[in-house]
Amino acid sequence: MGATKEDLLAATLFFKAVFPVMQVLLDDDPKLHKSFQDVHATVQIGAFDNERLMACHLIFDHGKVEIVQGEAEDPDVRLTFKTIDKMNTMFRGGMALPGMKFKSLGLLVKVFSLLLGLKLMMPGSKPKTEEQKTLKVKLSLYMITRALSVYNKEGVPDMVNWTTHQPDRIYQFIVEPYAKTNVACYLRVKGGKTKSGHGIYERRTPFVLFHFFSVDGALKVLGKEVAFVEGVEKHCVETIGSPEYACQLNDLMAVLQAMLT
Repeated sequence: MGATKEDLLAATLFFKAVFPVMQVLLDDDPKLHKSFQDVHATVQIGAFDNERLMACHLIFDHGKVEIVQGEAEDPDVRLTFKTIDKMNTMFRGGMALPGMKFKSLGLLVKVFSLLLGLKLMMPGSKPKTEEQKTLKVKLSLYMITRALSVYNKEGVPDMVNWTTHQPDRIYQFIVEPYAKTNVACYLRVKGGKTKSGHGIYERRTPFVLFHFFSVDGALKVLGKEVAFVEGVEKHCVETIGSPEYACQLNDLMAVLQAMLT
């Protein structure tokens, strides 16, 4: 029996929205930064859907990583799951292990440490230090804005219906104090097309601004410790702009978070 449409969509989101934030870990996590600064290698990750292998590969180049969809020609590490469902289970933090082929045990260990680093985004992860808290918020926001764009590009009806008739609009996310956190990202929507980006979009005033007053406030809202409306009441976040579209986008984000965690 093959994978469901939901499983395939989740796997696509992991490959195209979750994996790219590995670069944030490599840049901002001191241990991972040091571990990968001299790595030049290719790692393939995939799972079978009946006879078809769904895969992507990660090209590491001295602290940088590029995510490429599809199989690699001669990867240094291959991680292959028997089913799409098992792969999704692992990336959601569950118990599932892939088959492994590798040229270097040391590289394999580094790759698993990087994959484990992504679990910082999981709801059960409770970082203690300010640096780790900020990193969790940054990873989560970068991932979710990218996932929203992928969701649209994959033709999911609810997302497509939401984006199709919108003119050029910016949905901006900022975590204060921005000069210290350096956490900001956005989703641009224009006539059914979407693009996510990091930082503050300078060429247009946001149609909706999600303004988090602190890292701790962002953690409470993103971790669903408080509902969005409650988060507004408790001064964790404010929205500036269209309340209707802010609520609609928040609902779409909740769907994606449930799918990926």
